[in-house]
Amino acid sequence: MIPPLQTLPRLLLVPLLAAGAFAQQAPQPADPRFIVDDEAYEQKAARETDRLAKEGKLVSYTSVAKTAPPAHPETAVAPLSGKPLSPTDLAEVLRKSTVALGLRYQDPKSKKWRFMIGATAFAVAPGVFSTSLHVMTLDPSFMREAQAVAVTSEGAVFPVTGVLAASDRADTCLISVPGLDLPPLPIRPGVRTGEPVWCMSHPDGFTYMFTSGQVARISRERWDEKHEPALRIEVTAEYCPGSSGGALVDPAGNVVGQVSSINNYDGFSSGDGKTVNGIVSARTCTAAEEILSLTRPGENEPVPLPTPTPRPKPRHRSSGGGGEKPR
Repeated sequence: MIPPLQTLPRLLLVPLLAAGAFAQQAPQPADPRFIVDDEAYEQKAARETDRLAKEGKLVSYTSVAKTAPPAHPETAVAPLSGKPLSPTDLAEVLRKSTVALGLRYQDPKSKKWRFMIGATAFAVAPGVFSTSLHVMTLDPSFMREAQAVAVTSEGAVFPVTGVLAASDRADTCLISVPGLDLPPLPIRPGVRTGEPVWCMSHPDGFTYMFTSGQVARISRERWDEKHEPALRIEVTAEYCPGSSGGALVDPAGNVVGQVSSINNYDGFSSGDGKTVNGIVSARTCTAAEEILSLTRPGENEPVPLPTPTPRPKPRHRSSGGGGEKPR
């Protein structure tokens, strides 16, 4: 029997509604991009860090400094890469080899333990990462004690258990992160002024920020009269507190430097006494040669311990124990 014409719209409505419901329930394709949720990332890392602290698996900065070995052995490094990558591919390579350094620190006044994403490190060998030495140094102005963890881009958390090799003069070190095996980045000496560079770091808690620029100059910086000047490179790639320890790489993903410090010049007086306004940022990085020296057998410089009056640094360190304060 053919239904009356007036009932056809109602009959057609049922399958249309069913089709609409099916469309709403159909799974959406996963977004292939790496998308950051900073708040969720830091909160998860804080919970995992508290759990590791309760299990007694974290090592204090004081213990790290006191137990640092007087010398370091050879560390095998990855072979240099000669294949330039597109910026999008380079970002993926850096992300998979870069960790955020989470700092669990004790407030000197309240003695409460707090947590922040404070710095950056990159893989050199299985369980071995490179970062700035000032990141692993207590700043008594806002830390009574501290412990560090390495946090991967997926949010996995691993304790930092010690400093394997250290150069206070060059502000760089190799740290031990047992159980964390990320693809190591090759380290290339000899970068030249004008070469393009890219940086991945965590400026002010904005995790996995990827910036670019060029080598602006190559310089030497004297720490004191007892040591040889450290080899530095200045770059135009953007970074700020939280970036310390981040890798500066060439188009093939070879490390040519490591974020160390930033100096902002926002005005000065000219010869006739007039004020000249303007902002110039000097972004100073530890050269790859200084990092490579820690992968060869040699003596370590002591990891600084906190003192009532910390000695002044020649530059404002960009993050971590010697620079950034809690937000």
